[in-house]
Amino acid sequence: MEGKIVITKTCLEHGTFSTTHWQSSSVFKFAEDYVFFKHFEESKVSARVDGCPYTCEKCNGHVSDTVIGVIDVTKKCDLRCAVCFSTFSDHMVDYEPSKDELVNMLVFLSQRNPKPPAILFSGGEPLEREDMHEIISEAHKLRFMTILATNGIHLAEFPERAGELKRKGLNIVYLQFDSFRDEFYEKVRGRARFTGRATDNPFKDAWRDWRFYEQVEAQTGGEIKTSDLFPLSVMSSPIKIIQKFMSKPWPLFSCSPHCGIVNWMYVSKSGKIIPINHFVNFDRFFGSILKTAQNVESRSKFSLLASLFMASMRSLNMLLVTKEVGILTLPKAILKMHISPSYQSLGSIRRRIFLLGCMALMDQYNFDVNRTKRCVIHYTTPDLKIIPFCAYNNIHRIRTEEKYALRAEQSTVLGN
Repeated sequence: MEGKIVITKTCLEHGTFSTTHWQSSSVFKFAEDYVFFKHFEESKVSARVDGCPYTCEKCNGHVSDTVIGVIDVTKKCDLRCAVCFSTFSDHMVDYEPSKDELVNMLVFLSQRNPKPPAILFSGGEPLEREDMHEIISEAHKLRFMTILATNGIHLAEFPERAGELKRKGLNIVYLQFDSFRDEFYEKVRGRARFTGRATDNPFKDAWRDWRFYEQVEAQTGGEIKTSDLFPLSVMSSPIKIIQKFMSKPWPLFSCSPHCGIVNWMYVSKSGKIIPINHFVNFDRFFGSILKTAQNVESRSKFSLLASLFMASMRSLNMLLVTKEVGILTLPKAILKMHISPSYQSLGSIRRRIFLLGCMALMDQYNFDVNRTKRCVIHYTTPDLKIIPFCAYNNIHRIRTEEKYALRAEQSTVLGN
């Protein structure tokens, strides 16, 4: 319909309705071309579970394992953002798991097979908790990559907390960047001038658009094209190979191609933005390592390294690599990333790159059960349930928090 992908649903109570599922049919189809996960045994979708997505707490029908485990540490927040799916005026409950409960959730996640590589602490505002550094430390001891989703106010007002969190093992901080106008922050967040700001680029507000791909191309003057952004599931083949070198293998990044797009961007010394796929022919490289990944169990580590090296050398844009990075630097980084994936594996390249991505969150209108089954970002609840991200925020959040608040209240009454 008008170049869009539309999802149509029929409800026994509310009738039939349609809504936009994806703004551009050409981009939708482009993303599907890079779903290499479909070539592996793990991609076989289980039969639909009765009651899905209302039975997530007891469902065994999920296709994907947890890549990022999300833990809400509090409902408290020093802002009242109109767009927040966690803290809103008609659902104010006392939800703040104790440190012991949170540690129990972390231990539970650490014992899963495969173990999630990362934990995202969210809320509310996590830094409303005075013991947040202790919780970060517990996650670090369990060898999780730690991510903190914060509005940044505490870090701006008390910068020493940032240093303390880093010392305790915090790896990544998520901040929101909504606008460069104070009035927009005041309207949406209720407060202006805090850390969720970058520069005064006059084009920033134009990013609030369905057409993220097209806007990226337009606002970078074509330096980043729509065809330079790929679904996260493009990483399924590399991770199949990486697993061979890990004592505790990562789960596959097997989410739906319609859950979000991503790519690494290299900033040249002249300031030009160069997507990583300009250095490496993605079709050639991923086509080659797909064949390697499909036979990974029968290959030795030396054979895998040789295949990776040959795939990278055959796929490199030698002129661009030599000019910008160095003829051996990029192949070396590719090998290191497959053997021991980390930011450090990227060597000096990491100083000049950033990750550009966009998540397509679902609401109750465009909710897609098939996407939910393949979700790789899962909430963990105090009673140790695993619930996909969009299912939790659309369906399970309120009853989970109310159930916890009631149990906490009953415990307090019994204690008295």
